[in-house]
Amino acid sequence: MQLNKGKPAAGAFLDSDFTSIDSVLALALLHGLQGKSDCRLAIVSVSRPNLAVAGFIDAVERFYRGPAGNFSQVPPVGMPTVGSPGETSPAFTQPFQKKKPDGTRIYTNQVKRVLETGDPSTMIRNYLDAQYDQNAFFVLAGPATNLAAALKFDGIPDLIATKIKYLVVSVSESRMKADLSAAQEVLASWPTPIVFCGAEIGTALPFPGASIDKEFAAEVPDNLVADAYRAYRTMPYDTPSADMAAALYAGRPQEGYFKLSGLGTMAVHDDGRAAFTPSEKGKHQYLIFDPAQKEKVLSAYVELASAKPVAPKRKPS
Repeated sequence: MQLNKGKPAAGAFLDSDFTSIDSVLALALLHGLQGKSDCRLAIVSVSRPNLAVAGFIDAVERFYRGPAGNFSQVPPVGMPTVGSPGETSPAFTQPFQKKKPDGTRIYTNQVKRVLETGDPSTMIRNYLDAQYDQNAFFVLAGPATNLAAALKFDGIPDLIATKIKYLVVSVSESRMKADLSAAQEVLASWPTPIVFCGAEIGTALPFPGASIDKEFAAEVPDNLVADAYRAYRTMPYDTPSADMAAALYAGRPQEGYFKLSGLGTMAVHDDGRAAFTPSEKGKHQYLIFDPAQKEKVLSAYVELASAKPVAPKRKPS
């Protein structure tokens, strides 16, 4: 019989379009939080049917899990089978060309077919069901396509309310417009508190690209995330970090990295613009940049995203 020895770290769910390097860094940051037992990364899903992107994310998952990263231990990356695949940045393909001195490739893309991915909405339902009550959070950094599809399952709003403490959304007009009906449905129907991280947060906190050739290289010379950063744009450059900010707040809401607005309701207009209406009865809030915390946030970004891979701990038996 399995004994309950207390709740583990909160389960983390990440759904993103992965159209920017910011989303990749947010995934690395969540793995850094996992290494410090601040969360347990449950699943990662992509909101567009792009096998190259799904294969890269799968490789990142295996990179962080080390030698244990095989099909029996790494959940498949969730990926829809309909919709536009969008553009594929060199960040998701170029790292796989990197070779060792003997000519063998350093990284391997193991996702070649749709069958090697998972249905996002089904995975969300199944992995939510495995979480302790009120011991998980969700980060959305892309169109709300997968979340809206998941909400259509019978009983899943109650399941979300039981398992999820809060949803953190890295919000932008372009992401809202990408699937407007899904965004409107999720904002209207999502049963838990939602915290929004606007693009202005990411602009105020540019990720220090110099750390890629310093802290990242010092921790792990062949780092898939660092190589993707180098391939995304010509170095050196800093990148806006709204997705990272959303992930950091989600994993450490108690740290005071950001200020929070009062309660209210966020709605999306038909032109994709989001509007916040203050209300004491609302379940929505948004992050506010705190200049006094800027260096603390940037330090956390680098420390967590560049951390050495730490294999997930096994559940106590």
